[in-house]
Amino acid sequence: MGEMTGETTGEQGSRRTGGRRGAARAGLGLVVSVGAALLLAACGGGEAGGDEAKTGSSAKPSATAPSEAGKQDAKLATRTTKLGKVLTDGRGHTLYTFDKDTAKTSACTGKCAALWPPVTGTPQAGAGLPKDAGTLERPDGATQATYDGHALYRFAKDTAPGKTAGDGVKGVWHAVVIEPAADGAS
Repeated sequence: MGEMTGETTGEQGSRRTGGRRGAARAGLGLVVSVGAALLLAACGGGEAGGDEAKTGSSAKPSATAPSEAGKQDAKLATRTTKLGKVLTDGRGHTLYTFDKDTAKTSACTGKCAALWPPVTGTPQAGAGLPKDAGTLERPDGATQATYDGHALYRFAKDTAPGKTAGDGVKGVWHAVVIEPAADGAS
């Protein structure tokens, strides 16, 4: 009977351990889900969540971080989009401003900067840009490009040149429109 009890206990112990592992896996999944939700809520109260609600998009953010983008980030150009002619980086991605910034300070750091990568480096303005390009020093000491006195950012969910999904997110993110689209254009 002692052997029988040992086998039963062993099986139950195994089941208990399996149950703990299952609970641990479920808990890990919950932690990952909560972490993803927090990342999407970054930048002043959930701009990313607002974008998904506004556009219906569930595209994943691009893996391109400012440090990987190199000097292409600070090369300024324009591109015609549904919004009209917008300011772009050297790869043709739409650039944005953030209402919570000041002329000398970027308010988008940490998780916000992961979703809204700052345009780093000294800007090299292409022909046809009517405003002044400049720089400011970010809280981390990096140099961030500015245009017309506003810090510049990309939106990680703009997965291809010419996309403008970040425009109007939570009413605080705006594409830099150089020349608005003509009435009736879509």
